[in-house]
Amino acid sequence: MAIGNTPQDRPALSEEQRQHFLEHGWVRIPKAISPENIEKFSSDVWVRLGYDKDDMSTWKQEQIHLPRHREIQWKEFTPKAWSAICEILGGEDKIDPNLFSKCGDSLTVNLGTEGWREKTIHPRDLDNWHVDGDWFERYLDSGEQALVPLMLFNEVKPRAGATCICEDGLNHMIKWLHDRPQGSTTMTDPDGKRAIDVINECNKFVELTGEAGDVFLCHPLMPHSASKNHLRVPRFLTNSPVVLKEPLNFNRSNPQEYSLVELKTLRELGVESLPEWHITGVRSKFTPITRTGKDARIKEELERMKAHAAKTGGIVDSMHINGIVKYSPDIL
Repeated sequence: MAIGNTPQDRPALSEEQRQHFLEHGWVRIPKAISPENIEKFSSDVWVRLGYDKDDMSTWKQEQIHLPRHREIQWKEFTPKAWSAICEILGGEDKIDPNLFSKCGDSLTVNLGTEGWREKTIHPRDLDNWHVDGDWFERYLDSGEQALVPLMLFNEVKPRAGATCICEDGLNHMIKWLHDRPQGSTTMTDPDGKRAIDVINECNKFVELTGEAGDVFLCHPLMPHSASKNHLRVPRFLTNSPVVLKEPLNFNRSNPQEYSLVELKTLRELGVESLPEWHITGVRSKFTPITRTGKDARIKEELERMKAHAAKTGGIVDSMHINGIVKYSPDIL
């Protein structure tokens, strides 16, 4: 496998980290975001939420997906994680420099509820299992969601709403798409059976707990879900996609050139290459159904940010100050 080029022109991952990705489908990059960038993207989160951080009675929603107001180029926001991303995907030259080229402050917030303080729940019973990618027709080799990066903005302890992943579910997702070269938008068969339903048969679950600034890089088909925040310690993270210029390639003439994502996919299928496999559908991108809700949320947050700025004498730091920006060209 080719190491690929990184901004530092040297391997970003240790051999142990590479092997961990190949065995488990994910890897942790510790302390990959500076405290300054964490502060830049999260300092006004309570203003945007419209909640009092010291009064839980104002926390009306358990989980909130905030839209993006600010963004910074990947390599500037988290150079350490960016180097690892480039290595996992076979080199920076493989990554689309335009679409999702920046990290944003679209934080996913998990505040928990009082009802879950003393309760426990098995991971397979969580209610939000999914794989990312609601804006393109998905195939096994799709490059639109080349990795699932999860970036922690605060310390996340066990039972505090960490993202939960399902390692043995990854195998099923890969095989499911391999067997459906026609593609799938929702990963649901015509009879209504969903690929994600395999979670009910899985056993290898991992809570991605960590320190502020940690970044987890997961295989694009890794099933994951928010867990319950029993402790009610606010959890903030973000997840910005990484997009390839071209689809993944599972039939390279030189096996050393497979990226770690390609190699992990092939290993899950138990093969060294897929010379006969090819898609039979049409690649397409589209506006996700969540776009309208995000636009409405942007307007609400802007009003709160303006009111706060007027009260404190501050400024409104948002790309949307003069109108909503479609920050992912023609898609989101």
